[in-house]
Amino acid sequence: MMAAKGTPTSRHPTISHRDWQPELRTLRYFVCVAEEKNMTRAAERLRIAQPALSRQITRLEQDLGVAVFIRTPRGVELTEPGEVLLRRAYGILAQISQAHHDVTAHADAPRGVVVVGMPPTPGEFIVPPLYEHIKSHYPEIELRFVEGFSGDLERKLVSGEIGLAVMHDAPSRRDLIITNLLVEHLYVIGPPGSLSQPSYTLAEAVALPLIMPSRPNFLRILVDKHADAIQHPLNVVQRVDGVWHLKALVRHGYGFTILTYGGVLSEVQNGTLEAATITDPQIDWTLCIATKADQHHKMAIQLVGESVKTILGDLVRRGIWR
Repeated sequence: MMAAKGTPTSRHPTISHRDWQPELRTLRYFVCVAEEKNMTRAAERLRIAQPALSRQITRLEQDLGVAVFIRTPRGVELTEPGEVLLRRAYGILAQISQAHHDVTAHADAPRGVVVVGMPPTPGEFIVPPLYEHIKSHYPEIELRFVEGFSGDLERKLVSGEIGLAVMHDAPSRRDLIITNLLVEHLYVIGPPGSLSQPSYTLAEAVALPLIMPSRPNFLRILVDKHADAIQHPLNVVQRVDGVWHLKALVRHGYGFTILTYGGVLSEVQNGTLEAATITDPQIDWTLCIATKADQHHKMAIQLVGESVKTILGDLVRRGIWR
């Protein structure tokens, strides 16, 4: 009996998960096919013959004992196991790349690749001057930027996918070196003309119709903790797990939110949002630099970290950052 299309046959016994040791080349081939969704286009991108690529993918499926692609008249689509493998493959290849970066950054001269992780804000204001400063003063250092929220950045930092993270309230861990940059305060954010007071108590702020991220977002956890302490739960009317979508809803008048001033700096300067400080109690949120302890001594990483501190210090001195 013929096997279903895209399903490995019993003639090729599967390999135990303990013994599976795929070549990195095979994983790169798989990722390319997954991205192109077409064997021919993937083969052209990889500069190999299409039949050879098809054999590599078939062998991968035979080794795994599952189909990673569904063949269609127009190309291929990932199966559920294929989607799992793609996520893992991205992580594996990122770690291999970071390992190379770590080796090149270990030299005495400041060179190599430094992968920097930042939230959308303050990254919006740090990334351009950081790129310019490093490019001008340390041309042998290559910067790569990864955007993410603090929880994602922590995981990527610990796994070795990034070398340095700018994040809020980094956790206390033995394998991380934390350098505090500044203490930010939280503000009520609303559309222009909506805030009738220069400041709001926390009780007043959480009673507003709020558009907030859902837990386990670090900011949401912080605000919830302080609201619980005064026994005033948040009046959340809409959950949004993306800062740009959140700010867009507030900008269009669908509610208010709670963010740092740095999180809405562009919008306040442009007059599309306004901010009022939260008092009684004031909520502090520490912005810091985090690196892995075994990477902290590397010159390239240290120079990038020092540059971030200088850039933020300049923004604060000029009154742009509060």
